[in-house]
Amino acid sequence: MQISIPKVCADSLRTFSEEKYKVKLRAAHAHELVAAYVGYKSKSGLVADKRYPVSNLSQCEIVVMMPDAFIDQRRQNLSELPSELPDSYTLGEAVYSALFDDKWWSSDYPPFRNFKKMAIYLAENNPAYQAVFKPNFNLPSDHVVETENSEDHVFITVTHANRTPDGKLIGCGQTTINLPRVAGRIGFGKPKMSVGQWTAGARRILGSLGVQA
Repeated sequence: MQISIPKVCADSLRTFSEEKYKVKLRAAHAHELVAAYVGYKSKSGLVADKRYPVSNLSQCEIVVMMPDAFIDQRRQNLSELPSELPDSYTLGEAVYSALFDDKWWSSDYPPFRNFKKMAIYLAENNPAYQAVFKPNFNLPSDHVVETENSEDHVFITVTHANRTPDGKLIGCGQTTINLPRVAGRIGFGKPKMSVGQWTAGARRILGSLGVQA
């Protein structure tokens, strides 16, 4: 019989809640919370996703965890959820410790807390990025990350920049990252990346909301 990953995570969550906080968590609540931690607004949404089921986790190279704010919102909408439970970050330990067990998922990459950290990590450790920028003494000192979500992919643009003495950010190049969805809303396949350096005439002053000409 095939083992259900969400059930294993829900059981882990209930055990964690009772042993650490003396809170008995209903099975229904545990399953709803697990659904939120893998990116769904409800358990029914998780079950209905046949295109990118959580059972595909072993096929993923990249995992990006859901933000705490998403979990917090789901918790507010769950009727009679025990108030004694810890914050969403702490509670997530029980879900993710079960989810990232070696029998479900293994990768050369660690799980990432958010897309920004993931994008900067991938960009800076990309051989193409290192080949383009490391020969120069004026290495990029900052990165501006913009994320665009679609049903099948997450497309990320990382603008590499240097900071001037007066505090301005001058963009000197860009890495694009295309992440194909594989498992739930958190698991992705091999990232497709491209990197380019901007010549002096193509450099841009970066505004607070993106790139300005």
